[in-house]
Amino acid sequence: MADEKRFSDLLKIPEAAQYLNVTRRWIYRRIWSGDLPASKVGGLYFIRRQDIDSLLEQGKLGGTGKLEPEALQSVLKCGHCFRLLESDALIGEVCQAENCEQLICTQCVADGNHFCVEHEPNKEQLWEQALEDFRQGRIQLLVKASQARLREVNFIQRFQTRLSSIGTMQHPLTEELLTVSNWDAFLEQGDEQAEVMRLMNKVMLEADWLAKVPLNAWARYDLPAGKKQRGGPVAVLARTYSPLAEMLQKGFATRALLAEELTTRLLGLGEEAQRSQTMTLVLLASTTGWDQAARDLVQGKEAGTAFAHRWMLVYLYDMESRQIIYNRQDSRLRGFAEMFTPLLPSEEVDEVVAVLEKEMGFYDSLTMQHVLEVFPYSESTIKKAFEQMASGGHYALTEIPNLGLAIVRI
Repeated sequence: MADEKRFSDLLKIPEAAQYLNVTRRWIYRRIWSGDLPASKVGGLYFIRRQDIDSLLEQGKLGGTGKLEPEALQSVLKCGHCFRLLESDALIGEVCQAENCEQLICTQCVADGNHFCVEHEPNKEQLWEQALEDFRQGRIQLLVKASQARLREVNFIQRFQTRLSSIGTMQHPLTEELLTVSNWDAFLEQGDEQAEVMRLMNKVMLEADWLAKVPLNAWARYDLPAGKKQRGGPVAVLARTYSPLAEMLQKGFATRALLAEELTTRLLGLGEEAQRSQTMTLVLLASTTGWDQAARDLVQGKEAGTAFAHRWMLVYLYDMESRQIIYNRQDSRLRGFAEMFTPLLPSEEVDEVVAVLEKEMGFYDSLTMQHVLEVFPYSESTIKKAFEQMASGGHYALTEIPNLGLAIVRI
């Protein structure tokens, strides 16, 4: 009786573990499996002692969970990223491997990691499972890291080609005419390799590996103010974004970018534009698309609710749906939208042909099935590209048993 008086009727995880003489991980697994009833309040679990006693009497809490030395006092760690878990609020779940009781933190769960490092499936297994889930409709989005990299490279190239064809544009603030004879003279390019290295915990990156993962590439043109120009400098910026953590860990992503992620980027870009007093035309492109909340943030869910900034005009580009998103009620945004318009269908087919011909440098044939899995293009666009290649006389279309349509080198 003396020992029981040390516990209140509502026990926290450490108290329940001490009461049963088991580890806290053991308690968490029983809660999440449904064996042990618990209530979560403010990020903390509370368990009624009566429920524990009742289940003990029924023999429903059997299993291995013996208390190890210092198990109660030691700080728990995430079994995936080894982050210290100093409160229940940081614990998302337990490793999904059978009989494993390693805890997984909320951040890892949010990034799609549900296993400890010991039981984490390899990337090939993860991809095969994700591909099956996608085919069965259990997930609606699936973009490989290599696809994301190709998308961002193609996007930046298209953006630069588009601007190079523009000789004159209005100043977004004063409507003065700006003549640009050589856009390349004002070009600066970059990416987020440093962030990739941080996420991968590496101090160097191999060149071959860099071609297979997204780097959040960007291109920026800074047009200085002319001597007789009333308006200040103008910048035109295109940035690509991917769910980097998920792409690097799994080799693919299954979600669009969120409004919260967009907001963080917009705040940073807005501060930079205001600090430099530079009117900036911004195009932010996501390799996996934007969620509806992000779209609403930029285009406005209702009149007067769209994002607005004195020093920025903001457009989104969704690489999944190939849509440009902006506030169509703003006349200035409508005017400059043509600068960021996606490729015409004929231009896209030409782009796919160029990509496939490069790929044919390594193969004698390519199947439709393979191209669909590797490259970020629709089946109809790929078929048109196949037909265009076949019309040139160097390739032929054929049906391969069990593999379907293919393009073959003659």
